[in-house]
Amino acid sequence: MQQYQKPQIARSIKAGTPIKRFELTEKQLATLKTVSEVVLAVGMVVGTLALTVVAPNIFQILDKMPWAKRTYRSRDFKRRDQQRKVTKSLYYLKSKGYVELIPDGDDFQMKITQKGRKKVETLHFENLQVKRQKVWNGHWWVIAADVPKELRRRADFFRDKLKAMKFYPLQRTVWFFPFDPRDEVDFVAAYYGLDRYVTAMEVIKLDPEDAKLLKEHFNKTQVL
Repeated sequence: MQQYQKPQIARSIKAGTPIKRFELTEKQLATLKTVSEVVLAVGMVVGTLALTVVAPNIFQILDKMPWAKRTYRSRDFKRRDQQRKVTKSLYYLKSKGYVELIPDGDDFQMKITQKGRKKVETLHFENLQVKRQKVWNGHWWVIAADVPKELRRRADFFRDKLKAMKFYPLQRTVWFFPFDPRDEVDFVAAYYGLDRYVTAMEVIKLDPEDAKLLKEHFNKTQVL
């Protein structure tokens, strides 16, 4: 069995140079809460690459994360602390089967596994929220789900997720939101295998009483 020596991996991480640069979207960044999740997200974006290439990109992301910011007495001390955390995270992810570390000379290739890809999708799903616009145009988005009875349990999960995302149901299968939620709803519907039963519509006018109820709800939940 191939043994992975921590000093070897640590050396590969420390030797990294920013050969390949990339950016994660604000939505992707918002789902990341730990160093291990950052490492997984980077693995999803860059594919199979050497640690000497991957590591600098991980550091660039960590520099942007509010939860990773702290006061360091020097830049060198900050980088050493990040290197230690990334090394620890790689071993954790490997032990869980989320990544493979393939020896490549004095370096290692990091490859995200299918289990790791599923984990990233779950992270995105659990933290998913609809992006809000600075200015609301006064229109409403309606999500209608006409799900067959034999898929009732999935439909219940779908409704629970919409509720967690602060949608409001005027009816059991009709949900409202003030901003365009199509990308997020498509993701949730596909996650539960219900995409063929879910429809999104933009509505310009509603019954005044319904509109008042919705505005009160979304003001109370700080969506508007």
